[in-house]
This record gives sequence, structure tokens and C-alpha cells, in this order.
Amino acid sequence: MPPEQALDRIERLLDEERDALRRLDGARVEALTDEKATLVRGLPESLPGRPDLAPRARAVAAGLRRNAVLLAHARDCLRDVLAAVQEAPGRAAVHLSLHG
Repeated sequence: MPPEQALDRIERLLDEERDALRRLDGARVEALTDEKATLVRGLPESLPGRPDLAPRARAVAAGLRRNAVLLAHARDCLRDVLAAVQEAPGRAAVHLSLHG
């Protein structure tokens, strides 16, 4: 796949992933992971000699970092919720909404 198309696809996948992370849709995040990883792994082979694509590659890298931060934050929030629930054994079941 030409690097321009790979970057286009990665950008779309990052947008989808960001949306899935905000909705806490773990299944969708996982489904996007393999394709995203395959495309990202192929970039080092296709980018040398293409300095015109450097700004886009940097933007994709920033998007990858941004989504990683969102993923870590979601993980931490869920861990905190689970810890709070486990600290209160014997209490009645509580409906918990993570959407603000």
C-alpha cells in the first residue's frame, strides 16, 4: 500500500479508536488494533526518501500517543471503579454509569 494511503487509513482508524475509547467500547478498540498495528509496522519501509510525508507521519505519531493516553485513562478509571466496588462487599448492587 502506498504510504499516503496507509497514513490516510491510520488517521481514520485513530478517529474510530478515539470514538470507541470515549464510549468504552473495548471490543471495537481491540478490533481496530491489528489493522492499525500492521499499517504502522509497514510505515518505516515506505517512508524513507519521502520527506514530504514527515509532517503527516508526526501527526499520526501524535494521534497514536493521544489515543494511548485515553486508553490508559479509561483503564485507570475502570480499575478505580472495580476497586471501589470490591471495597464494599455485601452492599446492594449499584448501577454505575461512566458516561458524564
